[in-house]
Amino acid sequence: MLYLRYKNLPTDPWTVVPSLSSVFPSQPIGSLPIKDVRMMSAPETETSCGCAGDSTTDDHYILRAEINPMPQTATSPILLFLLRFKEATYREVQYLYYASGSFTTVELSLLDCKANNSMSEISFRLAAPIADVV
Repeated sequence: MLYLRYKNLPTDPWTVVPSLSSVFPSQPIGSLPIKDVRMMSAPETETSCGCAGDSTTDDHYILRAEINPMPQTATSPILLFLLRFKEATYREVQYLYYASGSFTTVELSLLDCKANNSMSEISFRLAAPIADVV
């Protein structure tokens, strides 16, 4: 499971992923149903073509996630959450095989949503400084 949370002020409560129990009944609250995950080291930024933003630095631990396809009717709240996550002051991810499975501060980029036969496929890229992960 991939857990995401964000807040804008230190005193704010964490905002977690909207419930997807109507689409994925066994999905834990606050998590996203992951279809595929890739982890790698790379620069913090990358263009949508897959080109590194600064190829001289390989100092971030990257998590590329693809969410299980879901009905387009359930997509809007997830996309809105991810956009708010991207713009928030404090953003954290928790994934068993990423950063020892504890919550880690990340940057979100390359948010992508593809619509196909009334289903949506959402993917995105998270980046954490390697120094924060080890």
